[in-house]
Amino acid sequence: MFLSIVAILIVLSPIVIIHEFGHYLACRLTGIRVNEFSFGFGRILWHKKVGDTDYQVRLIPFGGFVEPAGPMFHPANAPESPKPYEFAAKPWYSKFFMVINGALFNYLLAACIFSVLIFIKGMPEDDPIKMAPAVGSIAAHYPAENIDLKEGDIITSINGVAVSNWKELMDALAAREGDLQLGYQREGKDLQATVKEEDFNPASPKVLGITALPEYHKVSVIASVGYGFYQCYYWTKYSLQSLGKSFSQKKAPELAGPIGIVNVIHQAVHRGILDFVFLIAMLSVAVGMFNLFPIPILDGGYALVYLWEGITHKLPTEKTLNVAVNIGLYILILLFVYASYSDIKRIFFKPKTTVEQTVQDPSAEPTHVQE
Repeated sequence: MFLSIVAILIVLSPIVIIHEFGHYLACRLTGIRVNEFSFGFGRILWHKKVGDTDYQVRLIPFGGFVEPAGPMFHPANAPESPKPYEFAAKPWYSKFFMVINGALFNYLLAACIFSVLIFIKGMPEDDPIKMAPAVGSIAAHYPAENIDLKEGDIITSINGVAVSNWKELMDALAAREGDLQLGYQREGKDLQATVKEEDFNPASPKVLGITALPEYHKVSVIASVGYGFYQCYYWTKYSLQSLGKSFSQKKAPELAGPIGIVNVIHQAVHRGILDFVFLIAMLSVAVGMFNLFPIPILDGGYALVYLWEGITHKLPTEKTLNVAVNIGLYILILLFVYASYSDIKRIFFKPKTTVEQTVQDPSAEPTHVQE
């Protein structure tokens, strides 16, 4: 339990700090005075004022904030103009840059982590012709589970036809008719297994229920940096496409709330240091992407207001802004409640159904296995 709590702090701290540092740096670059730079919320545990900024560490370490000088929006009928160092006195593009830079720094953190991990471990091989027919994970309720296949087993033949790579394995499974005679090696020993026709899932009669054992190839420093930024693009695109697909098919989107995030961190800390660090990058992408959503009260909502100011040369009325902020707050509360409900349902009331689908092609988009 203690290890999980420490892991949660280790995961969330750099994500929060780098996000707020992005806002802070944008303020410094655009001449906006920063009154407070706080890590955490609640009672102040430590603080030190340097220049005009009070740097703080607070009791609750889940979050943080940067407080620029002056209000976010200066009322049109205010008796005095904002001071030159205040946020509201800056042009729209400076304010736009300030509100989005936190999310951009989350992406930068993720790209750096992805780059380092890829340089250390290498890039996963995605060409099935170059991949050995080695077993990675086994899906429950599929034939592979019933014939005692294990991770690392190398499949050598399907119905007497030799296979030497993952593509040949997939082609042989696709061409299978009737019972399946499987030849494989484990620790240098040749073994055989038979899968009866009736043991295959009628909904997926060509699926054995295995994934490929990941293989990696080394890349240069420059290539790893490029791949690191591409990972940010890929996971953002994948997440947005998944959300869009859920809405287009009129299905409830799969969201992770605080309970789900804590559960994922708890699992990652027991899987190894690389998986744990990878999770920090993934969550940093998620935080950056979510903050850019055009929802009032989020950074993306404020960015939309300043874009509007740039186009029309005026801000929305104070009444409109207040209504928008209230709507944004209600949206966030609803998202929090829905995500928490989904977490509880997924973690504590896991449905005991058969596997809906599994991955046999490692180059395909990620699929979900439901047990």
